[in-house]
Amino acid sequence: MRRDDISLALLVFRYLWPFWLFKDASRGDAYARAAAYQHNRRQRVYLPAYLAKWLLVCALTLTFTMHFETLAADMKNMSTVFDYLAAGAGIGFTFGICVLMKIGYVYLYLSGQMH
Repeated sequence: MRRDDISLALLVFRYLWPFWLFKDASRGDAYARAAAYQHNRRQRVYLPAYLAKWLLVCALTLTFTMHFETLAADMKNMSTVFDYLAAGAGIGFTFGICVLMKIGYVYLYLSGQMH
C-alpha cells in the first residue's frame, strides 16, 4: 500500500498506535509463534518514538484539562461547557497514561527485562 493510498484516519492511527507493527505470537505452531516473537523483538526499536508521541499527547491533554478548569472557574455563566471540556480532556489524559504504561511494558518485555 502506497502512502498516497492511505486515508488520513489510517495515517493518524498508525502514527499514534504502535501495535499495528506487531504479530500475534500466541497463534500457530511453535515455529510460527517463535517467528512472530522474533518479529516483535525486532519491531521493539520503534516503541520509544511512540512513547515520546504519547508523552506529548498526555502533556497536551493535561494542559487542556487545567486550562478548561480555569476557564470554568472564571466564567460562571459558561462553567458547565468548560467543565465538560475539562472532563473530556481528563479522560483523554487518563487514556494516554494507560497507553504509555502498555507501550512501556511491551518494550521492557520484548527487551528481555521482564522475564
